[in-house]
Amino acid sequence: MLQIITRNETSKFFLNGIFAACIHFLFLLIMTTFSDANYGFSNFIACIFGSLASFLGNKYFVFASPTQTAQTYIQLVKFFFLYLCLCLNAGIALYFWSDIFGYYFMFGFLGITAVNTVLGFLVNKFLIFDK
Repeated sequence: MLQIITRNETSKFFLNGIFAACIHFLFLLIMTTFSDANYGFSNFIACIFGSLASFLGNKYFVFASPTQTAQTYIQLVKFFFLYLCLCLNAGIALYFWSDIFGYYFMFGFLGITAVNTVLGFLVNKFLIFDK
């Protein structure tokens, strides 16, 4: 079946992404403020919390479908591997951006988040929560 990207779904994904990015950023600020961890490691850990918020929002808000309940475990495994890759990308990229090259971490965070958002939407839509 041919799937299309709808405005409603895209809007919901964007809202869910903002919420998940806020969770991610909150944990990044906590880690960098109250621990001695570098930006790369802190961002990787924070990404886990943001990813969990993202999964729940995608499953029950963005790509909600009555037939998805039985597929939750499979979706969670696929989502885990996707977001593991995205978390590694975020952690490594921010490590180089801030710790190696010395650029301001918030700008790196925003750029990395933008790239990961597009990748995440496409994989979620067509491979994980496909209806």
